[in-house]
Amino acid sequence: MMRILNSEQIKAVEAAADESGISYLRLMENAGAACAKVIRTRFDATDKRHVVVLCGKGKNGGDGFVAARKLFENGYDVHVLLVAGEPKADNAQEMFIRLQELDIPVESYMPQSERQRALLQKADILIDAVFGTGFAGSLPENLQALFAFAETCGGFVVSIDLPSGVCADTPQLQSRPLKADLTVSVMALKPALVSFPAREFAGEIQVVSIGIPDELYKAYNKAFAFSDKDIAALFPKRAADANKGDFGKALVIAGSYEMPGAALLACGACVECGAGLVRLAFPEQAYAAVTAAVPEKVLLPLASNRFGRISAQEEKRLLDALSNATACLIGCGLGLDYDTKAIVRAVLQSTSVPVVLDADGINAVCDDIDMIREAKAPVILTPHPGEAARLLGCTAREIQADRMGACAALCEKTGATVVLKGAGTVISADGKRFSVNMTGNAGMATAGSGDVLAGMLLGFLCLGLSPLEAAVAAAHIHGLAGDAVAAQSAMCSVTPSKMLYALPSVLSRFDL
Repeated sequence: MMRILNSEQIKAVEAAADESGISYLRLMENAGAACAKVIRTRFDATDKRHVVVLCGKGKNGGDGFVAARKLFENGYDVHVLLVAGEPKADNAQEMFIRLQELDIPVESYMPQSERQRALLQKADILIDAVFGTGFAGSLPENLQALFAFAETCGGFVVSIDLPSGVCADTPQLQSRPLKADLTVSVMALKPALVSFPAREFAGEIQVVSIGIPDELYKAYNKAFAFSDKDIAALFPKRAADANKGDFGKALVIAGSYEMPGAALLACGACVECGAGLVRLAFPEQAYAAVTAAVPEKVLLPLASNRFGRISAQEEKRLLDALSNATACLIGCGLGLDYDTKAIVRAVLQSTSVPVVLDADGINAVCDDIDMIREAKAPVILTPHPGEAARLLGCTAREIQADRMGACAALCEKTGATVVLKGAGTVISADGKRFSVNMTGNAGMATAGSGDVLAGMLLGFLCLGLSPLEAAVAAAHIHGLAGDAVAAQSAMCSVTPSKMLYALPSVLSRFDL
């Protein structure tokens, strides 16, 4: 797991490390060396050797001096440009002195220098060590111009800790930062690196350790991002003599005459994710469409109301089916009317198994959100920002401005495990500890993508994962499926159906 720490938490951990005997100077040496190692791992086997390091006057500049020294010592052609004069921070000054002991060209940046512009154009690798976690506000105009020019030069841009111009604690931008190809985040991820729009400027993100013991982080175990390895550890191994009863019975209550595809996507995802049996309860008016795909599902056709949605008169049959289920999903493509609200209420009041409440299932409770808290069994709520805004009585813009805060508010208000969808899906079971998903892409912003996620979540519940584990795993693997499709087609061509087709290959990474 990768921790997410804000600037104050970073300072506190560094201070604790210093008190424990790991000096600030040693931390800076370790940070710069770790960044140089990341670069060497990527470029040692290539012929790319020309490096320009842009250094500021603070601690980030000190990290840059160390990285420059380490690369020079390993055969790279290194030039250092001081973009804000000589360093002011004590430890950065010491690292500057050590740098000057080597035959590395160091000079102050001059905006009108054609020679320096040519140097930037020649660089294979541009290291951004101008501003780190201490940055706030907007970039000076001269640096905005420098960064804009640097981006046109074609070198591979590596930012140390954060792209310069990004404030560590907020994704909101007051000026355009330098756009990195790779950001080497020291110690932990920063909030800005996991949320948009700032995350767009970070490129690939890699977290490096600088030798601080894990126990010094324990007070700050609040927010995390997960890797493939972390997700794989959540799943139980399949016994060689297993049968379908070992992998749960999923009940999907979904679909309508208008939106049968949502039910098919959810069922298809649940099947692919390993549920032993998938039963679909749907309105009979959608029968022809529902039988056209996912032959593995078992059908429970129900009477339709005049809108082609499940009639509330079928409540008893639904609850009978629910009594035999391991977990339930309700909402995908149901439509919204009196019958929908009555069915959702009945399910929440009666179920003894986990319920994934999605799409119109969420819309059905907006007028009486207390029914979620009053449910007898765990509820997993999967709102997109618009649905979250309706539940909290605010705007989608406010949700997006503080996604962790919105997730926490939903947890507090509903008592549910919340999966706040969108770029950087935020997940929490208690409103105190958060998982932020780092997989996925903008091509997944299309109707039906959430139905696939909901079906995956249901499937993982049937495999025995807890609501929080199932949510974290589903969000991560859902994003990987979207990334797999995007890698093979145009971003605008990423569709939920293609994501379903990609799931088997993606799931193979997790030995399921």
